[in-house]
Amino acid sequence: MLDNQQGRLLMKPLRQHGMSLIELLVVVSVLAILGALGVPSYQQWVRNSRIRAAAESLQNGLRIARSEAAQRGTNVRFELTSVTNPSWEVCALNGAANCEATGATAITNYSATEGATGIELGVANTQGDLSAPLSMGIPANSGVTFGALGRPTSYGANDLARIDISSGVANDRSLVTTISSGGMVRMCDPKLSTDVSPQGCTKR
Repeated sequence: MLDNQQGRLLMKPLRQHGMSLIELLVVVSVLAILGALGVPSYQQWVRNSRIRAAAESLQNGLRIARSEAAQRGTNVRFELTSVTNPSWEVCALNGAANCEATGATAITNYSATEGATGIELGVANTQGDLSAPLSMGIPANSGVTFGALGRPTSYGANDLARIDISSGVANDRSLVTTISSGGMVRMCDPKLSTDVSPQGCTKR
């Protein structure tokens, strides 16, 4: 615009766009705080998902072993293949003592690397108090053998009636898988009561 009296071009002040350095620092700080708060929750969610994956894989393996035993009319064993993680295999024993012995025929298997890394197991040959956690650890050749009627054949030292699944981190969830004397496989949450939820382990 031309000023007729002074013959000068009057410039309108330009409006500045964008963020100042202080505003940018405030935004970055807020995002950093939110990220720091969210990371532990996300990590716990990941661990809980792996616990669930491990528990479901154990259930599936046990049910496969029971079904195969009934279909084949022979002893079929579900066996944990690691002393540190929830890897397992199912085999037809054919007179062998365990799945690693000569004569056993492999049917199927599962590796903890398929979604259950970092998960720990505790095992027992009795169900006991389901609300009281087992010590973590897996004796070698731990498993359960199903007979032709789909029932466990024995509850010796290395036989399973209960498997506790945990991440080993405080406040994470844990799950328990049980095998009844009739061969029924059930998963439950030891922190829940059956009076509150059908997924609970015991009555309070």
